[in-house]
Amino acid sequence: MSADYPSMTTAEIRSKFLNFFEERGLKLYPSSSLVPDDPSLLLANAGMNQFKEYYQGKKTMKEIGAISCQKCVRTNDIDCIGEDGRHLSFFEMLGDFSFGGVSKEQACAWAFELITKEFKLPLDRLYFTVFTEDDETHDVWRSLGVAEDHISRLGEDDNFWRAGPTGPCGPCSEIYYDQGPEFGCGSPDCAPGCDCDRFLEYWNCVFTQYDGQEDGTLVPLPKKNIDTGMGLERMAAIMQGVQSNYETDVLRSLVAVGERLAGVTYGEDAECDLALRIIADHSRSVTFMIADGILPGNEGRGYVLRRLLRRAIMKAQLIGIEGHFLNEYVDEIVRLMGDVYPEIVENRELERGLIMAEEDRFGATLRQGQAYLEEALGKLEGDVLSGEEAFTLHDTYGFPVEVT
Repeated sequence: MSADYPSMTTAEIRSKFLNFFEERGLKLYPSSSLVPDDPSLLLANAGMNQFKEYYQGKKTMKEIGAISCQKCVRTNDIDCIGEDGRHLSFFEMLGDFSFGGVSKEQACAWAFELITKEFKLPLDRLYFTVFTEDDETHDVWRSLGVAEDHISRLGEDDNFWRAGPTGPCGPCSEIYYDQGPEFGCGSPDCAPGCDCDRFLEYWNCVFTQYDGQEDGTLVPLPKKNIDTGMGLERMAAIMQGVQSNYETDVLRSLVAVGERLAGVTYGEDAECDLALRIIADHSRSVTFMIADGILPGNEGRGYVLRRLLRRAIMKAQLIGIEGHFLNEYVDEIVRLMGDVYPEIVENRELERGLIMAEEDRFGATLRQGQAYLEEALGKLEGDVLSGEEAFTLHDTYGFPVEVT
């Protein structure tokens, strides 16, 4: 991808975003813990989580709004992680939020100014989507100079945002960067919202006007609120002129750890590359989850952590990495991100100890399961292992089905 704008590191992008909004009167808040103070959420998955009570009118602030860089973990798309350049289990979400103090017009104008004047992204490569029924936001983008053919209307699945099954929600408007037809699917109908890599969605402006109830009804909030979020890794890919999150400065450094441990070169083998990407991603989730007090377990957050840990270990074994290795990633993550998130530095020894214990535990599981599997394969008639055998491996021995 050829870039016609200045390159920026991940740290520079983070600072520019936060400084831009702080200069405009919004208050800077630190990232909240990955363990949210919200029973409806398993893990912090968006920047607005810590401001939920402000959106509901239960709390107020004297400033016109807030900004943060929120650490997030999402695993609903875990099978997609590493398969493309967009999906991550751990990511940083830059956001600016207002609880009645900033209008929709102002929020869109600030977003437009930041990306075209500060980041200097060319307007002809920017595309905008709005909720099907949201004429107001469509007109705002047009007034700022966005061409009609660069605005699309999408339905509720794409452009109506919800933090969870209940709580603040509302229509949203996404901003996409056109990476070029060489990254597309070739379809004449390819446009923002397509599953291919051509149009990269990196910013979402959410207009939280409702409080979603358990019965599905939408109760208007006391104030019309603003919740905008920019994916830091995705913006880094754009600003660094690369096609994948895994080629940006931070994640590429973690991929390099795997290259060194496995004695391989990224870009030479598709299956090896996939493993390197998955380990790089999962290692960040694991490090930050443990730093926030989450322990490996068999349910809830502990299960998510254990699954990520074991998936990373499994992928490492497939490319020849044996024994204790994940702490090599922990050390690099602390080096890369410890100045922004001091909790991963303060809890470094806890992270290292729990990870080594889990590596030992899962290693024993794999050895025990592999003995059973080899015995089952020895008795196999034909070339298909029965579902019953695979279930026994998973249920009795804890042997992952994808390893089987």
